[in-house]
Amino acid sequence: MTHAPLPSLTFGAYALTPGPDADAGRAEAEFYTGLGDLPVATIELPLLGEGAPALDPEWILSTLRPEWDLMITCIPRTMMRLATSPGYGLASTDAEGRRAALADLAVARDLAHTLAAASGRPRVTAIEVHSAPGPELGSVDAFAQSLAELATWDLGGAQIVVEHCDALVPGQAPVKGFLTIDDEITAIRTVLAAQPDARLGVGINWGRSAIEGRSSETATEHVRVAAEAGLLRSIIFSGATDQATAWGPAWDDTHMAPRGESAALAASSASLLGVEEVAAALAAAGDADLAFVGVKVTARPAQASAAERLALARESLALLVGAGLELDAADAAVWIG
Repeated sequence: MTHAPLPSLTFGAYALTPGPDADAGRAEAEFYTGLGDLPVATIELPLLGEGAPALDPEWILSTLRPEWDLMITCIPRTMMRLATSPGYGLASTDAEGRRAALADLAVARDLAHTLAAASGRPRVTAIEVHSAPGPELGSVDAFAQSLAELATWDLGGAQIVVEHCDALVPGQAPVKGFLTIDDEITAIRTVLAAQPDARLGVGINWGRSAIEGRSSETATEHVRVAAEAGLLRSIIFSGATDQATAWGPAWDDTHMAPRGESAALAASSASLLGVEEVAAALAAAGDADLAFVGVKVTARPAQASAAERLALARESLALLVGAGLELDAADAAVWIG
């Protein structure tokens, strides 16, 4: 009897790093060195604005461990573009806005090729894309057109993961306000009907789904819907809360850490994400073909040291293991005792 490969343990390091300016760069170096002591296999890397270090192949090759795979998320640049160009996005019904979004995806594609050539293997294993600008200035058809074009590109070994963000809900102020998960699945199915070999799937960010439905149950349901569609590829656990905290106002997308028993998780005691919610999401995934499971969290206070951030990373990942995430024996041994 054969078993499906275990998902790659994934960490959104860019959200937790002290940044290049902290202690003249020494804090960031300490952070990434310490992260190497955890059995992380994939690092989420942001597509930021032009000239950002995370887009510099030399920075990546000198800072990130060579065995780490990379998942590029396009959400930071997407939100930057939307701040000045509301019609921007892969789902835009405005031709110029859609072309601009595809041009930004070409940056991620070219980075994937550069890193593959330098590393002698594919380094970027996934590119996370989003259904901006949402239903008011976008459509399912436009999103499907963009995904169909992306599916024809040589992405250097990467698959395309449509990361669901909070959808536009009538009467509710959105954080992102993109398409519904059902609409995203419809767009993907449209592409797969014509290109059955296209490497397309859905990614669930736990916190963003909870924000959409104002409930942890929404995140579990989104995992179930994507799994039942046969499209679930990733679950990234970020927390959310229904009250104001050090992370900001209620229902904001701040990658709040989960709640837990350890001292490192004490500050995030108001998080709706805990071991029970992680277990519920993993159960809802069933036997889905999950490629990536991990966490993306931020630290409070913002001045937290590299050591404190590493403790938060360790305990957030340990929460997944405690909730039943299956790892191979060598990786699981990190958390024993």
